[in-house]
Amino acid sequence: MSVKNLLTTVTILLLGLVSYSAHADRANYPGSVCVKWNASDPEPELSSSKIRNPSSSRWLRLDCPALRTDFDGLFHDAGVDGSWVRMVDRHYSSNARCRLVSFSHNTSGSTSFWGTGNRYTSGSGNQAQHLNTGSLGGENSASHLYFSCHLPPTYSGNRSALVTYQVNQ
Repeated sequence: MSVKNLLTTVTILLLGLVSYSAHADRANYPGSVCVKWNASDPEPELSSSKIRNPSSSRWLRLDCPALRTDFDGLFHDAGVDGSWVRMVDRHYSSNARCRLVSFSHNTSGSTSFWGTGNRYTSGSGNQAQHLNTGSLGGENSASHLYFSCHLPPTYSGNRSALVTYQVNQ
C-alpha cells in the first residue's frame, strides 16, 4: 500500500470517528413533560411550561423522561456524560430533590436499574436552583432514561416547581 493510500485510509477512518462522536446529543426538556408517579399524588399545575406542586400537604413525586439518543458502537461506549435539573424551591424547610435513572425491563423478566445519587435544593426562594445530577454509565441497549424528582408541598401558598432539565449523551 502506498503512503498516499495509507493516508487516505487513515483520513477516512478519522472522519468516520469524528462524525460518529458528533452523533451524541444534548437536549433540554421543559418541566411540563414530567408525569406524576401515581393517582395518589397531587394533581400537578402547569405554568409557563414548568410543573408545580399546588398541594399544601403532600409531596408531588415526578418522573421526567429523557430521550435516549446514544448507543454503544464499535469505538464508542454509550452513556450520559452530564445532566442537570433546574428547580424553584419555595418551601422554607423541605428541599426538593432529583436523580437521573436508567431502567430496563429485560426480556428474561428481570429488571436493570442504574441511578445517580439524589441531588437536593438548598434553601428556598424565587430563583431557580441548578442541581448537577452528573454522568451515568452502565445502561444497556434496552434501557430508558428519566429523572425521578420530588417537589415539596406549598408553604404559605408558595409553590415549588421543576422548571427544566437537560441530558448530555
